[in-house]
Amino acid sequence: MPQTKMTADEFRIRMVAGSFPKYRSLSEALVCMGFIQADPIRSPARAQDLVLRQRVRGYRAGDLEKKYSRIAAEEGYLFAYGFMTHEVWRHLRYRPFRALSKIERQVLDAIAELGEVHSRGLDGRFERKSVINYWGGRSQETKQVLERLHHHGYLRVCRRDNGIRVYEVPSEARRPFGSGRRRYRFLALTTALQVGPVTQRFLLSELRSHNHLVPKRADRLAVIASLIDDGELEELTVGDTRYLWRKERWESRETVRKFRVLAPFDPLVRDRDRFLQLFGWAYRFEAYVPASRRQRGYYAMPVLYGNQIIGWANAKAENASLKLELGYTNGRPRARDFRKLAEEEAESMVHFLGLDAGSWEIQF
Repeated sequence: MPQTKMTADEFRIRMVAGSFPKYRSLSEALVCMGFIQADPIRSPARAQDLVLRQRVRGYRAGDLEKKYSRIAAEEGYLFAYGFMTHEVWRHLRYRPFRALSKIERQVLDAIAELGEVHSRGLDGRFERKSVINYWGGRSQETKQVLERLHHHGYLRVCRRDNGIRVYEVPSEARRPFGSGRRRYRFLALTTALQVGPVTQRFLLSELRSHNHLVPKRADRLAVIASLIDDGELEELTVGDTRYLWRKERWESRETVRKFRVLAPFDPLVRDRDRFLQLFGWAYRFEAYVPASRRQRGYYAMPVLYGNQIIGWANAKAENASLKLELGYTNGRPRARDFRKLAEEEAESMVHFLGLDAGSWEIQF
């Protein structure tokens, strides 16, 4: 299949034009996107809500959690932790795993008996023992057991209570869902479609948590090649960079002149090398960077204006009001509509957050 060649400017325009489809409902968005990355930080809303507000008509902060059961969502780890369709979850779920430990069997039996539970719901049954967690701090042992059992497919998240996962034992049998190669191929395509035009190197990196499915790198490369050979993905060259994409998803060149505050994990933003090629500067998520080394802010969010990401915004919702502080890579735009469009985005954000109309201020 012949490669498509494109200038950097056309690539940027197409990327922006195709990145923000308007879904009529949350369920439609979940099915079409397949996966939505999650993050627990709320500044001023969680990442999954910030991603969805740009794509789902009338979306309000917290809607995904409220409607979770109704839209048949699942949770798990694709290239990051997030929300996904049941089909994606099934391909992720069955992983090689050692025999369950005594406490893992006990926790699993307790949940099967109770029906559904979150970690605090097991405090009365198990000793409240703390252990070292992934981040080097301490957390309850039962909480870690729940997360481990969920990761390996013994449990699923059936809903959330105030952000806390509630687990249950899946009703379907825990058995392999196709060969490792078939599952890796499905996950590779899902990732490529969710992130957008992607280099082979970045795609392989995103899937590294699933290398156990296809242990040899040469075989993983062969899986990616099969997606090209079968026409599931096509090749695109921009300058010296070769991308893989689904061409028909990015045909539009019609960008909207709009001011958008994006989540740090928005699909348009996630690939930092692509971001640099598209917009000419390096974006860095600084929430986990020591305060003394931050350049733009704890939760600085990229700002898209027209078809350029011109800088970033730090947002705070406090005292029933939204405060936006803007920063720029090459100075504030001088276009006459810039302030008006920024104010429209601020008004849209307060509606999304459930605040009163007009309860915002912007530091330009």
